[in-house]
Amino acid sequence: MKFLTAWLGALAFSLFCLNLHASEQPLRLKVALDGSAPFRSVQQALDSLPATGQWALIEIGPGIYKEKLYLTRDKVVLAGSGKTSTTIEFAELRKNHLKQQPDDWGSAVVNIKASDIVLLDLTVFNSYGAVYGDHDHQFAIRGFEQASRIITDQCRVITGGADSLSLWNKKGMYYHSNCYFEGHVDYVCPRGTAWIRQSQFYSQATEASLWHDGELDKNAKLVVTDSKLSGIQGFLLGRRHYDAQFYLQNNQYSPLMADKPIFRKTYPDDPSRDRANLWGERSYFSGSSGANYSWIKDNWPKNTPKINADWVYQGQWQPEQLLKTIRSWLTAKPQPMPAKLYLVGDSTMSDKTNLAYPERGWGQLLPDFMLPQLQVVNLAANGRSTLRFLNEGRWQMLLDELQAGDYVLIQFGHNDQKQDDPKRYAEVNTRYPELLQQFIREVKAKAAIPLLASSICRRNFKGKTLERDLAAYAAQAKQQAALAQIDFFDLQQQSCDLWQELGPAGSQPYFIQVPAALYQKFPDGKTDNTHLSVQGASKVAQLFVQELQKQQHALATYIYRSQL
Repeated sequence: MKFLTAWLGALAFSLFCLNLHASEQPLRLKVALDGSAPFRSVQQALDSLPATGQWALIEIGPGIYKEKLYLTRDKVVLAGSGKTSTTIEFAELRKNHLKQQPDDWGSAVVNIKASDIVLLDLTVFNSYGAVYGDHDHQFAIRGFEQASRIITDQCRVITGGADSLSLWNKKGMYYHSNCYFEGHVDYVCPRGTAWIRQSQFYSQATEASLWHDGELDKNAKLVVTDSKLSGIQGFLLGRRHYDAQFYLQNNQYSPLMADKPIFRKTYPDDPSRDRANLWGERSYFSGSSGANYSWIKDNWPKNTPKINADWVYQGQWQPEQLLKTIRSWLTAKPQPMPAKLYLVGDSTMSDKTNLAYPERGWGQLLPDFMLPQLQVVNLAANGRSTLRFLNEGRWQMLLDELQAGDYVLIQFGHNDQKQDDPKRYAEVNTRYPELLQQFIREVKAKAAIPLLASSICRRNFKGKTLERDLAAYAAQAKQQAALAQIDFFDLQQQSCDLWQELGPAGSQPYFIQVPAALYQKFPDGKTDNTHLSVQGASKVAQLFVQELQKQQHALATYIYRSQL
């Protein structure tokens, strides 16, 4: 009888809490880089919050917010405009931070000393590794001892180093759904209990992707369900230093994953560093697909309940219900932009960080010519060819996000011609057209609209004559566009003609011609006749915009201006 009374009391309290969530309305604040909202930075909005128990919903407009965030107030929702539209970015290496500060507070892009924190529809990017090439510890999100009940949904969490997502309250509870995680060693490394659902993982290193610390509670666990795990050749699935528990169900593992089970990290040369191992190996799998290794075969413990919030969090938290309520708060948001253009290509198109100045990709400058109703999503990446873009899983990431009616502009060639690099080389008359046709078919299969462009021309003059070393790839792209009956943009012809008209001297400002000691990234100076300066990127974007107008293309209706 006492048990029944206690159970009914707990149930009544739970229902009361759920009703409270549903009826409670948040304090709403808005942030926009262009000044169209009361706050231009996210931290300004955070600093303005009153110290009350009311939920706060901070809606963040599109753009790249170059700032660190410090969350010290409970019950805060940071809602971006889309995980590829709103980015919180900062370059910080943990060991550099600790040279200046006594502890980790401030070592991450998003620093959390609070509970009931929700991140929606945005990217958190620690760009240190991408900029400087150092892949040591660099947090995108760091949760401290006070941080529990943390949710991320429809987010990307990316670093160029270790420990991207580090929620380190040993008694904490965390929930992540529909997210993308990328980094080096231990890039998803919760302490306490975490559940990750319907997400994607990408390891940049041949090290462990997952890490868990559950030493304080035998029931603490890391649960990953219905997700895809990939990375470079030889990446490892996971490891632990402490007692830990892994439950992995219905996940797809890339064949690039190494044949090495989740393991305990020990120190044979210094056993004093070894952590306690009270409960042994507890790595459980069910419904695995992809890689065909014996250790990911079903070994699910008998009598394990169905995976749900009650089981994962031992009846202490219902994040799915809370997330549903918070999503209902956002129903009054403006409708999504009426059109979306994805850019797929190499470094001549890709976005560059501020520290890469004056180098820019032409896709980075394209939004300056377009109305905000066209959302430009630049997925181009340095050093990529058709083959490498496909094999790294980047193309699949695009397909996973693509919606009916979206546009996809495909531009490759510079790296496809590199015969000495088998990871990138795509022969001009065989593999290159095959891959272009595959991309076109798969975009059409999503009821989206593929577009094809030829690569821009390098600034290679022999005397006063420009050498057109990408002409064969440009001609092949044009031919494949005609075969597929899709729109083609001959940026090779247009840019070659322009550089030839300007001549060796006149074309120089359009490329990277940096004297020594002028920019931090190029202390010895740099001459680069492939990659574009701000002026060059702007000019190529202008060529594309003018071609849209010339073709009377549907995207021409989104042109704001045809020159800067």
